[in-house]
Amino acid sequence: MNLPPELFLIAMFVLMYFLLIRPQQKRAKDHKGLLKALKKGDEVVTNGGVIGKITAVDESFAEVEIASGVIVKLQKQGINQKMPKGSAKSMTKSSSKAKASPKAKAKATEKKETEK
Repeated sequence: MNLPPELFLIAMFVLMYFLLIRPQQKRAKDHKGLLKALKKGDEVVTNGGVIGKITAVDESFAEVEIASGVIVKLQKQGINQKMPKGSAKSMTKSSSKAKASPKAKAKATEKKETEK
């Protein structure tokens, strides 16, 4: 069973199309639809991993509030995905509980130094 080289090249192109090109085009189309559907109040994740809430949207830019009173203007292309409502709130509550107070940190370092 010896395939002609032309048939082998065609088969490789078809395989590459279905494994690489087509899924990438689908992801790009979905992302474009996501960017068109953005509106004020949506919670998003940027390409850098920053979570925030959209405060304003125009043709190619969006303003995202990443902390109370901190608003960042970024290109819509920089938005990676849309999060479910309430995600940004739950993230800020859990991260604030995990942070130790400065006094607790100082006591921990003193304890380590006295143990040495």
